[in-house]
Amino acid sequence: MENINQIKPRAAWLTVNRRCNFRCKWCYAEGTGYSSKKEMSYEFAKTLAILLQQIGVNRLLLIGGEPTLWAPLLRFNEFCVKEGLESILITNGSSFGNERFWERYKQYPNTKIALSLKASTPSQLREVAGVSNFRLIKRGIVRAITEIGAQVSITYNTFYIDNLVDMVQFAVDCGAASVKIDFCSVVFNHDRPDSTYMVPPDKLVKNILRDYPKLESLTNGHIVFEMMLPFCLWPLEFIQELKQKNQLLSVCHLLKRQGIIFDEEGNLIMCNALFDYPIARYREDFDDGQSLLTCLNTPKIRKLYDRMGCYPSVKCKDCDWYSECGGGCPLRWSVYKPEELIRPIKKATRRKEVEDYA
Repeated sequence: MENINQIKPRAAWLTVNRRCNFRCKWCYAEGTGYSSKKEMSYEFAKTLAILLQQIGVNRLLLIGGEPTLWAPLLRFNEFCVKEGLESILITNGSSFGNERFWERYKQYPNTKIALSLKASTPSQLREVAGVSNFRLIKRGIVRAITEIGAQVSITYNTFYIDNLVDMVQFAVDCGAASVKIDFCSVVFNHDRPDSTYMVPPDKLVKNILRDYPKLESLTNGHIVFEMMLPFCLWPLEFIQELKQKNQLLSVCHLLKRQGIIFDEEGNLIMCNALFDYPIARYREDFDDGQSLLTCLNTPKIRKLYDRMGCYPSVKCKDCDWYSECGGGCPLRWSVYKPEELIRPIKKATRRKEVEDYA
C-alpha cells in the first residue's frame, strides 16, 4: 500500500528569474531584491525539466520575478513542446503589450497562461505596482486572455478592500471567462514574517460575503476562491454553496505534498514566500530524479513537511472539514494565534447545517 505521507510531486515550479518590471508591495519577490543576475540558464532549466520527467512530473510552472523577462523563455517553451511537457506561465501580462515580443511569443507560447491582475485603473497601477504604462499593460492583458485563453487571478490584499468588484469587472471587460481570487498571505524577509498587506480574517470574511453576489453575477458564476483561510471562519452555508458550485479550491500543494519549487539556483524551497529557506540543494542533495525522490523522503525533510502540515490548533482534530480545509495557509499562524480563531465544525453541527441549507 502506498504511504499517504510520501512526498511524490505531480507538478514543479521553476523560479526562472528574480527580475520584475513591477514593484507590487505585497509580493514575496521584493525580498529577493529583483536582481537581474539571479536567473536560471537555459541549460539548467532543461536539466531540471529532464530530472523531473524521470519521476513522472510533466507539469512545469514558470515563475519569477516576471518570467516573460527571462531571455530563454521562448527557447524553453519550444523545448517543452518537443519533450511533451506542459508549461504554465505565471505572469503580470505586461510584456504581451509589446508588439515585437507578442509576435515572437505567439510562435512559441506556453501551454497555459496564469495572468495575475494587479490594477483596474492607471492610478491604482501606480499605487500598487509603481508603474504608469497602463495602456500597454491592458493591451497585453486583453491579448493574453482573448487570443491565448489566459486564466485570470487576483490576490486580494489591503489595496483591494473596497474595489475587488472593480477589479473583477475590469477582468471581465478584458475578456476573462472566469476569475480566481486568492488571499494575500505572509512573506518572510530577513527572518521575520510580514503581514502588512494581509486583510485581517474577520474583515476579509465580511468583505467577501458582501461582494460575492456581485462577483458571481459579473462572472456568470465563474468565480473561484482559493481558500487560504480555515473553513470555520466562514458561515457554513457559504462554504457549502461554493462547494456545490465548484467555486472553491483548498489545501495547497505543500500540505498535499504534491508540488515542489526550485529557486533560480536549483535549491528546493517549500513555498515561494520561504525563498530564504532552502531545504535541499542541487548537486549537494540530489542530481537526478531518483535521488530527488530519496531526498524529499528523508526523515529530515519529511519532518519539515510534518511540522508545516500539523494541526494549527488541537481543536482542528475534532473538525469534520479538516481534510478539505487543512487549516488554511500554515504561514498565517506565524502572525495569528489559531486558538483565537479556530472554531471546530463537529459532524453533528455540520450535518444539521447542510440539511438546513438543502
